[in-house]
Amino acid sequence: MSHQVLISFDIDENKVQENAEKEAARQIVKEMIGNGNAYYGAASVRMREYIKDILAEMLEPEKDEIIAEAVKEVVENMHRTKAVKDMLKSAT
Repeated sequence: MSHQVLISFDIDENKVQENAEKEAARQIVKEMIGNGNAYYGAASVRMREYIKDILAEMLEPEKDEIIAEAVKEVVENMHRTKAVKDMLKSAT
């Protein structure tokens, strides 16, 4: 006897891309600075500092926009929490 089973998946392509980008970045950083073990030693520390300096240089011109977006996202996320909703209700 055979049975037919239908399976469907709903995939958010934007979320898949976002996760792929995050994982790729994590793997690149891991390869560049090592796993933090003693084998990499001073070279690992220098590489971390080099990467930190480059990222700071790249992000500095966008600092105000990054801060504004971060604050906006925090406010949106906080507004949805039960604690904030309860405080807003009690304040009115």
